[in-house]
Amino acid sequence: MNEGKKILLVGPLNADGVGGRLEEMKVWANALRLASCEVSVFTMFNAQAYFGSIPVYESIDVLARISSNSPLRKFALRIWASKPFKKQRDKFYLSKEWEIFSNHFDHIILFITDSSRERLIFESSSQTSVLLRFTGTIFDFTNLKRDAGLISLPFRKYVFHDPALLFGYKPDIPTCFVDQTAIEEKKLLQIPIASSVTTFAMIGLFMEVKQVQEVILKFVQFPELKLLIFGKGELESVYEKLIAQNKLANVEIRGFYPSSQMDQMYSQFDALIINSTEETGPMTGVEAMAAGKIVLSKRIGAMPGRLADEQLLIDANNSLENAIESLLNADMETITEIRTRLRNRYIESYSNESISHKIAQVTLN
Repeated sequence: MNEGKKILLVGPLNADGVGGRLEEMKVWANALRLASCEVSVFTMFNAQAYFGSIPVYESIDVLARISSNSPLRKFALRIWASKPFKKQRDKFYLSKEWEIFSNHFDHIILFITDSSRERLIFESSSQTSVLLRFTGTIFDFTNLKRDAGLISLPFRKYVFHDPALLFGYKPDIPTCFVDQTAIEEKKLLQIPIASSVTTFAMIGLFMEVKQVQEVILKFVQFPELKLLIFGKGELESVYEKLIAQNKLANVEIRGFYPSSQMDQMYSQFDALIINSTEETGPMTGVEAMAAGKIVLSKRIGAMPGRLADEQLLIDANNSLENAIESLLNADMETITEIRTRLRNRYIESYSNESISHKIAQVTLN
């Protein structure tokens, strides 16, 4: 019986409460609650009510248990986050306090990159079940090779989005695959599928890895098309300057949309461009598929398997310009067919129901 199983989701969250990690943790939290589990969330800092009624703990709750209403809480967190306490923070997950806290749970699921400090939980000798859900691409498998020494410990498991993210490497630790799903599935599936392909979009945090500047410059060649940029981040002023310098009236920054307004954002364009240098998903890929949008993506993360269409994958043999030109030359029936096919692939393989079942299966079995 899974009823009453206590699950702790662990991952660093940013102060703005945005990003794919947060949205993915929400999906897993919802799926495990549907499986009658008791779910909690832990993040070193930035605990907020991101998960509805699901409790979110942070380090101060483990170290001092200061009430959320206490004026001392923010003061204590500032001190704990300061430079003199860096060594203690780096070893936090090896502390007695963490051990006592984590032992209250049957399963711990880490949503981290391979270099996150939270990896110490996976590497520890804790007898609690620990699953490592990678949220970043791994190019050096040194840590995974070292993990082979953990196979004498019970309850350790890797969870990847897609086999392609292993680049042919075969881990010694039990490994399974669970892709992403759209958290606002119902709304996205209700967006009508059109035959147009005139408005393109990019979605995500404004970071170098997303390679937004490169795409902005591509649209100098397509003045008849529109590019909408959704998100926020420190590079926004860089994008604005680039748009102004090139006098691009066809490129706009539309800002950040919370997940509750996801359908409003996806209703504004026809095709999503994923130009990142690396991704594990991304979640925007399955969201766009659910919304019935065309997706043009670099050959990264889980996208090749999701799209299953070489014409939609961007690489040395099929540049972004060529992919866009192909869409512009296609007839309306072909455009509708592509958009419908991608939505159907989502329903068949990436729906809430399908992914929730896999999440419960890999966590509880």
